[in-house]
Amino acid sequence: MSISIIDSNKSNLRASFRKQRPGPETDMVEQFIEESPIIVPSGCRLTIFREPRLESGFPDIVAVIWHKATMRKFNPDRANIKRSDLRILHLLHQSGPTTSVKLRSIFNCRVDPALERLEAANMLRHVGSNWVPCALSRTFATRRIYAIEAKISNWRGALEQAFLNTWFASDSYILLPKLPRSRQLLEVANSLCIGVFSMSDTMVDNSEIQPWNLPRSYMSWLFNEWVWLEEISEQRK
Repeated sequence: MSISIIDSNKSNLRASFRKQRPGPETDMVEQFIEESPIIVPSGCRLTIFREPRLESGFPDIVAVIWHKATMRKFNPDRANIKRSDLRILHLLHQSGPTTSVKLRSIFNCRVDPALERLEAANMLRHVGSNWVPCALSRTFATRRIYAIEAKISNWRGALEQAFLNTWFASDSYILLPKLPRSRQLLEVANSLCIGVFSMSDTMVDNSEIQPWNLPRSYMSWLFNEWVWLEEISEQRK
């Protein structure tokens, strides 16, 4: 299986990443990526982001599963989309058709140019006085977003960060070298809808964890766009 890895050493994106720090945690993350336990459905690919800078911190791994056929049909004008545009787009998907007047009352940014860019990219359309988002099946190629927090010992700290990651991820996990003997970790993780990966335990029961629907927020959209931009950049080489 082909995996694209994007980090501080390899990125053509308008994004920032934390540089990898040598140590047992980094070694564990590298082993996890190499063994790649994440299942990728037929017709999809996997792109892994290493410690991207987000508003909520630096998740160790963000693994994006995306549908190739959907992404191939993206309009090239998507390259002009700005981060603030995606906030508007996500609101439209959440609230439904909305007028420019209402959008101006919500956002401080210049709404009209953003709407023009989104329309040119075939991500929304103007119907009467309303702006209507185009179907997710055409505009959102991402199928799953796994956010993974790695910790050598502090599983409580990992769970706290993993819970924060649910604002953009469909699946939020912690990664540990091994499970503690107590069942407390799994009980707390299940209560937070957080999954658990363990390097030494081949079977970890996460059957109660169901993925969140995507897109969760504008950041889900941003990962979708970053994957596409990286693919376009690779094709041009």
